[in-house]
Amino acid sequence: MRTTPSLPAVLALMAAVIVFSAAKVESFAAGEGDPSQREFSTAPPGPWGQLEYYEVPLEFPIELLSNLTVPSQYTEWIFQAATHEEMDSNLLVAGLTPDEIAATFAGCSIIQDEDLLRVYPTDEAVLAMPVETRTKLYRLLSQYNQNRFHRRPVYIHTQNLSTWFRGSKVERDAITDVSQLAYPTPNGQGFYLSDVAYTMRRAATAIEERQLLQGLLRSNGLIVRLRLNRESLTPGIGDYWTAGYKNKAVMPLLESVVTQNDGSTLDLAHLIPAIPRQYLNQFPETQDGADGRLPDWFWTCYNFFRSSPLAIYADSPERDRFILKDFEPALPPNEFGDMLLLNSSGRIIHGCIYIAADIVYTKNGPDIFSPWILMKIQDVVGYHDVLGDVTISTYRKRPPAVNPVR
Repeated sequence: MRTTPSLPAVLALMAAVIVFSAAKVESFAAGEGDPSQREFSTAPPGPWGQLEYYEVPLEFPIELLSNLTVPSQYTEWIFQAATHEEMDSNLLVAGLTPDEIAATFAGCSIIQDEDLLRVYPTDEAVLAMPVETRTKLYRLLSQYNQNRFHRRPVYIHTQNLSTWFRGSKVERDAITDVSQLAYPTPNGQGFYLSDVAYTMRRAATAIEERQLLQGLLRSNGLIVRLRLNRESLTPGIGDYWTAGYKNKAVMPLLESVVTQNDGSTLDLAHLIPAIPRQYLNQFPETQDGADGRLPDWFWTCYNFFRSSPLAIYADSPERDRFILKDFEPALPPNEFGDMLLLNSSGRIIHGCIYIAADIVYTKNGPDIFSPWILMKIQDVVGYHDVLGDVTISTYRKRPPAVNPVR
């Protein structure tokens, strides 16, 4: 496995000591396996043709969660401050008012640890904190590496918190806690949860703990299909999905589907190259970490069109050299296979592959709990944009060099 993983906040300290067996996608709602029972949404029209999609939640297998040590149930906030006065100054700069500071820190324990202050708030302060105060405070805490739960909070991918746990075995009291403790993402796409420690106290048994972790680790992916008929299969659509030279093998499939059954649909999984198709809607397996680490976003992006994967990762020293060598900056409109880089505070924090209609292929973490899925780009931004400053840049794979004929 990866030696220095950046896990979802709830499991950030655990992955290095766990050995996993194969982890396949499991759905939790009845009827997920029968597309005819689903209500599809229609994507905006474009050169990709007519796309239809629905959302499906993916659950990490609970039998593998039994190997985990449950995170600490003690809430801790760590500030990079040498004195209480310096901490208060940072809080004021972050936008908290003196009244908010007084109410939030009343009755808490504070321990001096060299140039750090470790704050242990009361349960009452954590639960009663207004969402506006929580948002400002936790955004400040996310800037300190020591606050793993705030730097990578659990992302609840929904506008309706009550629907996130639908079909799960999470107790109602825990769901109520989550609804009080969650705070909106900067772009309004869903919610973050950093107070995992508090939430875990609702679990009365080890089984309830696993069930809560499984609920928090859900990932929502998209099932997408292309509707085809003889009129819609134009040369333009063929050009889009073949991506020039990069994905030319799909054209015979498109033509065959139309010939055999005019007006049929084709799952988008059949239109992406072999490597991403192999991983789509899958969690990583043991063999994926054979070289000591698991694939991350850059591994996923760089190997999208390759016939065999290269072991290159987001923190590899040669990453930027590979980007400049094999990709070039591109302007809108985005095309199938473009690499979209999310930039925050002057650095790249994530990347994904553009598919069509603002749908992207992504792996949102370098850990075993992050599957390869299709998502809307705005939801990917919501997942990663903790500070609210993300910008997106587009890079397109360069065409292969052609040796001149002599």
